[in-house]
Amino acid sequence: MDLLSIPDTPKDITPQWLTEALCSTGISLNAVVTSLRIEPIAELTCAGQLARLHLSFSQSQSALPSTLVAKLHAPDETMRVKTRPFTPDKCEILFYQQLVKETHLRTPYCYYSAMNVPDGKYVRILEDLAPAKVGDQIKGSTAEETALALRAIAGFHAHWWQNEKLEGFDWLPGSPTDSDSMTCWVLDQYRKAFPIFLSKVGVLLTDAAKTFGEQLPEKLMDKPQFRKPPKTLVHGDFRLENVFFGASLGKPGFAVIDWQDISRGEGVWDVAWFIGGCLQVTSNRQVEEQQLLKIYHETLKTNGVNGYTFEACWEDYRLAISRYFVQAVLMVASLNPENDRENKLAQAVAERFIAAIIDLRLIDG
Repeated sequence: MDLLSIPDTPKDITPQWLTEALCSTGISLNAVVTSLRIEPIAELTCAGQLARLHLSFSQSQSALPSTLVAKLHAPDETMRVKTRPFTPDKCEILFYQQLVKETHLRTPYCYYSAMNVPDGKYVRILEDLAPAKVGDQIKGSTAEETALALRAIAGFHAHWWQNEKLEGFDWLPGSPTDSDSMTCWVLDQYRKAFPIFLSKVGVLLTDAAKTFGEQLPEKLMDKPQFRKPPKTLVHGDFRLENVFFGASLGKPGFAVIDWQDISRGEGVWDVAWFIGGCLQVTSNRQVEEQQLLKIYHETLKTNGVNGYTFEACWEDYRLAISRYFVQAVLMVASLNPENDRENKLAQAVAERFIAAIIDLRLIDG
């Protein structure tokens, strides 16, 4: 591997490469990395490659911690070709280069990044957020944990709410619903995935919920019935496996990772994915859902958002749950039922979104 070329795998990261990469960013490193141990990170679901780097230095230094996280492109060419039109890795790198200072959210510090877009190769060297713990999407989030997440993301959304500066970042994707061709492509994938979804979790669906799922593509293509919610900066994959909790993060003890799906879009999309895909299903779920959305809306107002009523937010949220039911079906269909963890994740996400569409009476018509 040539110095400062992009590693193909975490194992290709050498002490020499890492030293040179870090120094190239202007970090005052009065030592060199003499050795490192590569520890694959398995607890996070990621289309790319994640590894914790345990570093040893030639002498004592204070510029860097003893562990960092390496995030690389997908390991096989097939996956890179599949994601290349969306350039998720490029979006994350540009987020760290151009937007991170205005996120108003705790995120990992990016020490180094590089990309080769034509070849679909990318690398990020990131802060290790341990000992904070990543969320467990199989277990799900409590109402208190969900409220913490929604307050954090509401502050982020409020900063970018109807912000004209967003138009200056031409690499930022728009909402998937802005493009008829993208909507058609996603719904075509949904139609193919729905039978697989039924084969995995169909026992969880009532007849009305099954009918809702079958008819959903036609309803979502009927655009005249939908109003356009206010635009902001959206994380795009805001769920438990992309957030960390812990006092080591400072107040409020919460951080967000994985900015590959960032876009200009409707803030309630992030809300719907977290509540719909993460909130534990309890006997009090319906009441908790309304209270949580009020927390999100009140935090928007506290942070300067005006002219967006709770009634409008509620209706936008109901629509977002319908649209994220599509995402849930695609996710569940793609998970490997032979993998015990992925099978449990599929069951949990399906159960929560089915509860959401029932509680919100979306299956009624």
